[in-house]
Amino acid sequence: MRRRTALGLALVATLAVSGSALAAEAGPEPEAPAPLAAGVVVRPMALASASTPAEDLAARVEAALMTSGAKTVAAAVDVEGFGEVYRREASHALPPASTQKTLTGLATLLSVPEATRFTTEVAARSVPTAGRLPGSLWLVAGGDPYLTRSGLRSLAAKVRAAGITYVSSDLLLDDSRYDAKRRVPGWKSSYVPDESGPLSALAVDRNGYREDSAFLSDPALPNTVLFRSYLKAEGVTVHGVVKRYRRPVEARTVATVQSGPIADVVRRALKASDNFAAEMLLKEVGKAVRNEGSSAAGYGALADVLTPRGVPVGTGTDGSGLSSYDRQTPGGQVLLLHAAEQDPAVGVAFRRALPIACKDGTLEKRMCGTAAAGRAFAKTGTLPGVRALSGYTTTASGRPVWFAFQLTSFSDGLKARNAIDRAVAVLAAAQEQPAA
Repeated sequence: MRRRTALGLALVATLAVSGSALAAEAGPEPEAPAPLAAGVVVRPMALASASTPAEDLAARVEAALMTSGAKTVAAAVDVEGFGEVYRREASHALPPASTQKTLTGLATLLSVPEATRFTTEVAARSVPTAGRLPGSLWLVAGGDPYLTRSGLRSLAAKVRAAGITYVSSDLLLDDSRYDAKRRVPGWKSSYVPDESGPLSALAVDRNGYREDSAFLSDPALPNTVLFRSYLKAEGVTVHGVVKRYRRPVEARTVATVQSGPIADVVRRALKASDNFAAEMLLKEVGKAVRNEGSSAAGYGALADVLTPRGVPVGTGTDGSGLSSYDRQTPGGQVLLLHAAEQDPAVGVAFRRALPIACKDGTLEKRMCGTAAAGRAFAKTGTLPGVRALSGYTTTASGRPVWFAFQLTSFSDGLKARNAIDRAVAVLAAAQEQPAA
């Protein structure tokens, strides 16, 4: 974690928003936030009482956030060389929405080996003779959150390429890597399938391609039936039935399909704020740390991994931020951002996983035309009555910044979101000048 210097060091310089930046970002009064298409703007503020650079910057951030209309505004901002520049209700535990995924993503990068790829396998205890396989064929689920129907069809083709044309017994599913719970405590009933497909170790197209009750209650078996149909299309006939049965130790691997490296999976999940993938990653953290692939074990494992690094994991039940039980603090979020940088490789992978303002992911259309465009890396959080953002930027003069904002109880979600974006733009536009 970076060593933060005392606030008194701020006396050596004066932070201000440059004249050119102000001209570029001047816009409407705070009561009328700029529309999304036009980007978010920053207005200069008259600050009679600010006496130090850090106080000046804190006042500007405060002014931006106060345009939100939110009853609860909680925030934490650190700037390298200036320490804890801004704290407002920073220890107030609030719903994090999808900023919860930063805990899941960082814990995954820290606990799951870098070379890990989620692997879906086909296995058998015997070898085929003239294309006929004595006994059964196993489909072994690997927890891949991004296995697709085309990937499953590719696996079937590999079985045929291995010389198997007829399976004399059953197609057996081993999905024991994760538990059989399809949702998480604290989720609204509508969240499956509206916000996430039903959870399962064998997931195809994020379990979002069907919404009938049979599939929602147990998607892994229908996914195995789908695999059987792909086997048939590839010229492999299964004589028996589809059912669950664990892969025996002596079974050999016949064919596999794999995900990308774990860092790529985390990046895809965080960039798109993918609820389903985040829940699968949480189960994998539980498997890696506690040898139990469940959401409960995963949340416990978050504490096992992050607490020793000085990160409070708050309370909660899931990895996505959908649960009504989830609570985090801005101060804790900033500690997480610092902790990610303790390991340089993990820090790089974590930052790359975050959406970039005006460039990609859930920030693709936000903060365009401001100093934060292309320079703010942050995880968004959006639920009814909640807007949050947690991540990194740099000041105009290159000082690293760590920030976390959580707003609740407002009547206008766009106004609250734009206030957060204004605050980030203020941070990105700040620059040092010699003291007068």
